[in-house]
Amino acid sequence: MKDPDLFFPGTQADEQRLRLAKEICSSCAVSETCLEAALECSDAAGMRGGLTEAERRAVRRRFELRCDPARVAAALAGRDVYLTRPERQELVRWAVESGTPAPRLARVLKVSEAHVKKLLRRERRTDVDVYLGTPSAVQVTCEATSA
Repeated sequence: MKDPDLFFPGTQADEQRLRLAKEICSSCAVSETCLEAALECSDAAGMRGGLTEAERRAVRRRFELRCDPARVAAALAGRDVYLTRPERQELVRWAVESGTPAPRLARVLKVSEAHVKKLLRRERRTDVDVYLGTPSAVQVTCEATSA
């Protein structure tokens, strides 16, 4: 068993301990899932997914801008998936296109039906603005932002 303190280096952590912790993380089968979980819950403690606290802060913004169509589809299918803001917007867009009922979308987004109805109205209005060529309407899709 590895020393758990190795993954929680103090402020004066030496480079050798950090290197060893990163080496262990890089060989771990769930390293990517671990990192994603840390970014989803804003976990700031210790080494997670091979990144230190400072390194995770640096990638957090990019993580929050991600838009993965597979994650959106999984959420719409009923899986409990953390969705970033662009993914939530994409989910609402898909719901409008597919005619997903408001109660189902409310369960997926974990918000009230009243809030979902407001989101659906806003998206429908955006669709009309895009159709009419109104420049103020900008529609972001996962296909355009996924890497």
